[in-house]
Amino acid sequence: MKILMTGAAGFIGYHLAQRFISEGHSIVGIDNLCDRGDLNLKIARLQQLGIDAENIQDAVPYQSTQGNFIFLKADVMARKALIAFCKEEQFDTIIHLAALTGSEMAKEAPTQMFDTNVVGTQNMLEAARIAGVQHFFFASSSVVHGAQAKSPLSEQDDVDTPMNMYAGSKRAAELLCYTYSRAFNLPVTIFRFFTVYGPWARPDSLPMRIARDVNEGNTITILNNGYLVRDFTYVDDITDGILSALNNPRYATHGAPYALYNIGRSKPVPFLSFVQAVETALGKMAKVQLDAASPLTRGESVEVYADTTKLENELAYSPVWDYEEALPLFIDWFRSYYSSTSSH
Repeated sequence: MKILMTGAAGFIGYHLAQRFISEGHSIVGIDNLCDRGDLNLKIARLQQLGIDAENIQDAVPYQSTQGNFIFLKADVMARKALIAFCKEEQFDTIIHLAALTGSEMAKEAPTQMFDTNVVGTQNMLEAARIAGVQHFFFASSSVVHGAQAKSPLSEQDDVDTPMNMYAGSKRAAELLCYTYSRAFNLPVTIFRFFTVYGPWARPDSLPMRIARDVNEGNTITILNNGYLVRDFTYVDDITDGILSALNNPRYATHGAPYALYNIGRSKPVPFLSFVQAVETALGKMAKVQLDAASPLTRGESVEVYADTTKLENELAYSPVWDYEEALPLFIDWFRSYYSSTSSH
C-alpha cells in the first residue's frame, strides 16, 4: 500500500508512521511544521522516525533511516502543488490528519482554523479525486456532537449544533467528505476520535494538560462541581482501528462509498478518577478546584463517551486499553521526555 499522510509530525501521525514503517508500507508524510508551542516535540517525533529534522527545507524529500518513509515539509493549503504531487506519485490511500485543534485556537483564530480544517480538507479531497486515490481516510472528533450531545454518542446523533469553530470546522469537513464520496464515487472512511492520549501527545491535549498541571503543582479547575465524564482512548487503539479500516474497508451510506465511525474506549471515566490515576502514576498530589460553572460555557459537554457498536459490527474492531493499564505507559514517557528536555 502506497500512502500519503498529512499531519505526519503530529501525535497520531507519528504513531501511524511507526506502524506503517514496521509493516513495510511505502509512506510519504507531510506536515507544515507550524509552531503552536510544540515545534520541538514535532522535530523530536520526526527524529524518532529516522528523519534528520533539525534543518528541514520546504518541499525537499527526506528519507527515513528506518524504513520506506519519506517526509516533506508541505502545507495542505497549497492546493495546486498537492494535486500535482498526488498525480505524480499515484498514492493508493490518503490519510488526512492535519488540522488546527483546541478550544483556545477556535476562539483566537477562527478564520485560520476554518481555512486549515475545511479548505485544507477540500484541497486533499480534490487531490484524491483528480489523482484517482482508492481510499480517503479523514480524522474527525467527538466535539462535532455539540450542544445536543447525550452520551453514549452515536453516529446517528444530530450533530448540527457545534459549540465552537473547531467543532464546526470538523463537521463541515465531514460533510465535504460525504459530498466527494457521493458525487465522485471516492471511497471515504471517517473516524471520530475520543480524547486520545499516550506517548508523544500534543501539549495542549487534555491528558497532557492534566499531567503537566499535576507534575508542576498547578491548580486544575474542574467545572460542573467536578462531575465531568470523558472517554479516554489510548493511542494504540486508534492506530489499530485505523489499520482495520484501511485493510478491511466497509463503506456504503445512502449510495455512497462512505463510512463514519466513533472510535473510543467506550468506557465513561469520571474526570476526577483520571486525575487521581495521574497522581498515582506521578507520585504527586494534584491541586483541584471545583467550579459550579457549566462546561457548556466553554463549548464542552458534561458527558462524552462513545457508542462503538457500529465499529465493532462493521470492522470487527473494538479498543481494548483501559486507562488504568495504559496511563502508566503515558506517564513513563512524559517523565522521560520532559526530564530530558528540561536538562538541555
